[in-house]
Amino acid sequence: MRTFEIIIAAILFISLLIRFLRPVNFVWINLFPLFNLLAIAYHIFLEGVRWQMIPLYIFSLWMIPFALRRISHPQNQPKTRRTIFGLVVLLLCASLPILMPVPKFPKPTGLYPVGTQTFYWVDESRLESFSEEPDLIYANPPSQPRKMMVQVWYPAVAESGEQLAPYLPDGVRDALAISKTFELPGFFLTHLSLSKTNALQNARLATCFDQWPVLIFSHGWQGMRYQSTTQMENLASQGFIVFAPEHAYGAVVSVYPDGSSIANNPKILPDGESEDVYQQAALVLGDSWVGDLVFTLDQIDRLQSGQIPSIFNGHIQTAKIGLFGHSTGGGAALQTCAIDSRCQAVLAEDPWLVPYNRELPTQGVSQPTLLIFSEAWKSKPNLPLLQSFWEAQPTGTARMTIHDTKHFDFTDIPLYSPLAALIQFKGPIPVKQEIPLINDFLTGFFDLHLVNPDSNLLSKAVENYPGNNFEVK
Repeated sequence: MRTFEIIIAAILFISLLIRFLRPVNFVWINLFPLFNLLAIAYHIFLEGVRWQMIPLYIFSLWMIPFALRRISHPQNQPKTRRTIFGLVVLLLCASLPILMPVPKFPKPTGLYPVGTQTFYWVDESRLESFSEEPDLIYANPPSQPRKMMVQVWYPAVAESGEQLAPYLPDGVRDALAISKTFELPGFFLTHLSLSKTNALQNARLATCFDQWPVLIFSHGWQGMRYQSTTQMENLASQGFIVFAPEHAYGAVVSVYPDGSSIANNPKILPDGESEDVYQQAALVLGDSWVGDLVFTLDQIDRLQSGQIPSIFNGHIQTAKIGLFGHSTGGGAALQTCAIDSRCQAVLAEDPWLVPYNRELPTQGVSQPTLLIFSEAWKSKPNLPLLQSFWEAQPTGTARMTIHDTKHFDFTDIPLYSPLAALIQFKGPIPVKQEIPLINDFLTGFFDLHLVNPDSNLLSKAVENYPGNNFEVK
């Protein structure tokens, strides 16, 4: 719960105690519930209304007439049963905002403040494979260039920028799309639009160094560019510029500067079709996502040269670029590194290889590679591809499985609710344990292969988190 939400609940609790104790000599203290009118006003103005708080709003208003009655009839005896009932109701009312909090992101552990901004790029050299027509899957013939929203996190100058960036760049529109993905009522996750991150919107790039190493993140199927904000912010605080392209039609929703949007199209990966039909569809998806990553690499070159004006002109180490991704995005990162030598290191979280070229599992990639798996994620057609990929990899490739995790533990979903493990959206591993664990391995791997060849951060992570089956080939 946020600050004024806690204050509202606390005022209600104290009001119930006052009602029970009935302090005759201090009769005006019975007006204490009126303070909630002020607390609610501050809460609405500073924090924002959310539907989970409605029961507490109603309870607060319900207490006021009882408070006024105690002033006019101070001789009435307290009712123990009513007080106990009120405490039970208060507990039930408070449980909703507790179990569905506005996500609070952990502070990044690095030396640098974090900034963020978003680019809208159009790849004029590549036509869109998919159709915006609701009854069509593919654009036939392809006629529109592929357009992308790309968010970037970076080391920033402290106290620069506009304000703390929201978690959902497009607010309620994003929240409605995420709710639809999980087959929840549209309003159910609208409170996510109230969440603020640790990143300063449009902050100035830090000038501690002339150039910074770069990472590119690829999200998963029905994911979004900001799905792993905890990882993006922590890597930026450690001195990396992190780009995250959003894969339109595969993301939950992509919203563009003109207000138009493209929602996820589940027909792209058709259920109930033959394996051959599914495989052909998956390969189209894979080619599109790899194209997004290659185009992002091209745009990074243009940012560095100044062809695209930005705060990053001249400050990008284009010889120090790493890729990482989750699920379908993890496979996209591996496939991109297999065909583009600008990639210097690659890390994949639960990589899904089904949509990618079959040469990938048989030939592997030459760059330093770390594969991180959740313990409970099983994808039957993916397993033989992963095993073949591992066997094809050169000496030095590493892999690990994080104990007590599930597929979505690599995203921000564990922050959505303390019930996430109970309802099977994450593994039983505590959130306060898994976030630093994943972040330490990410930082350690990329620090070793992009920044300092003598870095011991990865070996420290292996020592600090035993029992996760870390294996080097």
